[in-house]
Amino acid sequence: MRKIAVIIYGPPGSGKGTQADLLAKALNLVHFDTGAQIEAVVYDPKNQNNKLIQKQRHTFDTGGICDPWWVAELAEKAFRKISKAGLGLVLSGSLRTLFETFGDHKTKGLLKVLEEEYGRNNIFFFLLKVNPKSSIKRNSSRLICSVCGKPVLHQYLKQKPFGCPVCGGKLRARTLDNPAVIEKRLVAYQAETAPVFAELRKRGYKIAEVNGEPAPYVIQKNILEKIKR
Repeated sequence: MRKIAVIIYGPPGSGKGTQADLLAKALNLVHFDTGAQIEAVVYDPKNQNNKLIQKQRHTFDTGGICDPWWVAELAEKAFRKISKAGLGLVLSGSLRTLFETFGDHKTKGLLKVLEEEYGRNNIFFFLLKVNPKSSIKRNSSRLICSVCGKPVLHQYLKQKPFGCPVCGGKLRARTLDNPAVIEKRLVAYQAETAPVFAELRKRGYKIAEVNGEPAPYVIQKNILEKIKR
């Protein structure tokens, strides 16, 4: 299969990260999780005295969107490195704002980087459609493995696990995953990310909308069918 880039959009709790993991495995892609990358940088002990990064940490912890220029710099380096290695890419948190996606008269947007590395015809966009109530319910009950970073989907288990079902690691709740912060993130998503869709369509890109409510394997099947078409 040719080298491709897949961008998955959706509100908090829509399953972007889960779908990206599944697609990465199915299509031999690299999953670049922007949120996880940001979290790793802002919580790295080496950065505790870095005022810029601690500013990003405060924004991250309170449900806001980190400075787009900072996120873009972080992501561009990773995109080019992955592409130069001859690997495809799936994103579950990048291209979140107009600036991050398209840049301005001084700054190259990340979409241009992807076009340069993968070619316009090899870029696929998907939008997971999820009810806001589902977003809040999913996120507020989610736990993340402190070792492998995998999310645990309680609704598909008979009982709440005491450890990660993948590696047995200790489970933790993220600072982002409480209803008040999730509601703030939903507002930020509508204000900052939704406008990107109109501009993408204006530039001739198609965004395939997928129902994000079913079980992850059902959603993955729908996405794979659309890509292979």
